[in-house]
Order: sequence, then structure tokens, then C-alpha cells
Amino acid sequence: MLKLKLFVILCLAWLPLQARACPVPVNDELGIHLDTLNRERQRAGLPAFTLSAELTRIAQDHACDMSRRGYFSHNSPDGRGMMDRLANARVTGICRAAENIAKGQRDVPHVMRVWLQSDGHRRNILDQRLTLVGFGRAPGAYWVQLFAAPC
Repeated sequence: MLKLKLFVILCLAWLPLQARACPVPVNDELGIHLDTLNRERQRAGLPAFTLSAELTRIAQDHACDMSRRGYFSHNSPDGRGMMDRLANARVTGICRAAENIAKGQRDVPHVMRVWLQSDGHRRNILDQRLTLVGFGRAPGAYWVQLFAAPC
């Protein structure tokens, strides 16, 4: 009987963790996002971005954190910003970085339209010094683009 009670307690404790899970974007979505960005850069005569798994993981973590904790900002409630996230992930060799965030758009075409209509976000997308990109998307339609330039 004690084993059954312990099993039930463990299952009940595990359920909330599953409810808070933050699924990563599927590869097809990452490809669409990268293609959309690179078409825009091509129109401006710029080289294509390279998708970085490391930046994607950091962008995804930030999107999930915003979704889980219910905030929308480049800085987390505890004050950590983009450069802190890069440092905490032990990313080295990055001399320049930028970040776009959005909330509420249902898919890549919609979020890209919003970013491209914003001067600051568009400037990040078309910054010729930035060559690497990572993407994140979390429930509640939280979106993150993380850009970087190696040293």
C-alpha cells in the first residue's frame, strides 16, 4: 500500500511538469523561418544567415521562459538580458549580438511581417555584420530571433 501511495504522489508531482513543457519548433518551421529571413536579406543584397543550433537553443529557452513566467521583454524578471543568456550558455567567440522578440502572431509569415514593419527589428534582420541566427517559439505565441556575429 505504501508503494502505491508513493507511486501516486510521484505521478501527481510529474503531471504539472508535463503541463509546463515547452515544445521546440519542428525542423520544418525552422527551415521556413530561415528561408523567409534569407529571402529578405537577398533582396537587400546581403549574405544569407547560417542557422546556429546553439543560438536556437538560447532563443528557445528565452521564448519558453517568457511563456512560463508570463512576461514579454528582452530582460527576464530577474534582470538577465540577451548578453547574460549568451554568457550563461558559455557561448564564446561572439563579438556582436541582437535579438528580436514578438508575441501573439500565429505563424512565421505573420511574425516576420510584424518584424519587417518595425525599423529596429528590420535593422537587426538586415545588419550585414550579423551572420548567425537562432529561433525560438513557445506557447502563447512567444517568438525570439537571436542574431550574432563571430569575432
